[in-house]
Amino acid sequence: MIVDVVRATSFSEIERVRKLPIPGQVLVEMGMEVNPQDVIAEAQVPGKLIMLDIAKSLGISPDEMTSCLIREVGDVLEEGDIIAQHEKALPRIFRAPINGKIINYYQGQMVISTGTIKTELTANLIGTVKEIIPEYGVVLSLRGSVIQGFWGNGLAGSGILKMLDASREKPISTSVLKDLSADLIIAGGACVDGDVLDACLECEISGLILGSLSQELIQKAAGLPFPVILLHGFGEDALAQDVFEILQSHSGEKISLNACKLDHANGERPELVIHHDEEKDAKELGFRKKLEPGDRVRLMSGKAKNQVGKVVELIEEDQFFENGTFLPAALIKLPSLEKVKVPQSNLVIVG
Repeated sequence: MIVDVVRATSFSEIERVRKLPIPGQVLVEMGMEVNPQDVIAEAQVPGKLIMLDIAKSLGISPDEMTSCLIREVGDVLEEGDIIAQHEKALPRIFRAPINGKIINYYQGQMVISTGTIKTELTANLIGTVKEIIPEYGVVLSLRGSVIQGFWGNGLAGSGILKMLDASREKPISTSVLKDLSADLIIAGGACVDGDVLDACLECEISGLILGSLSQELIQKAAGLPFPVILLHGFGEDALAQDVFEILQSHSGEKISLNACKLDHANGERPELVIHHDEEKDAKELGFRKKLEPGDRVRLMSGKAKNQVGKVVELIEEDQFFENGTFLPAALIKLPSLEKVKVPQSNLVIVG
């Protein structure tokens, strides 16, 4: 079975591609150091679009329109400019009704944009420009720990990592939100109290890392003005032990937080990166991989949820589970040496 790979490693050589959706201008150079909020490329996208039915106005068929055009796609127009003219028995002309730019024409109609809107591409992490992608963006590289999650509110930033007291097992309470400042990214377990989010907002922190979040707080978290990442999903799950250990060992260090939306199609996940040069062996697994014996996996459901273990055996014949389903299974050896049988579909590979 092919399953998702979720990065949770204490050291990795990291590369991230940052690209505009349309051609534009790259604003950085090779070797430059960038921060998450730095604008690295920009482009002008069409503003309001207006559809003009030129064929109907000239009294011709859509097929005749091409021969009547005197302006081309990409031309900039001023109000009153002649766009097309028909010079047969009854000569007619069509003028631009407004300032704009020709975007396209099809079946007798023309699309004109009025004005442009600037779109900016930010780095979304602390890194070095390794490669320039002409007109589109860059490849950024960095070294350090990377931990990926399952939900983000779409923002990015950086700050100093602060682990909250009792952050491993207990839900966060407002009582542990002391001595917070604007340069901090705080990390804790489960958040089940909206007052915690309100307190973080009041302290104007730089970011929030959570193991999980109550479903009813999703909208509030999505509207916060700083990046928020959920490492395990929605509910009341504490931080997984492996994730907690990585975070705890780097408390007080500067980190990048990219709380992008989860995109299964290209493997983009919300993630945090802790920058350091404590080099260790690192294996790049991609964002999806065939499940195999020996793989290090995280259990996504059941009594051992969020524990990390090793695949001992894959059982391809459908097995019966307590929830009434029949699914291919995997035998997982947990850190306690206990072996549990779980559906293969309820596993993610931890790389």
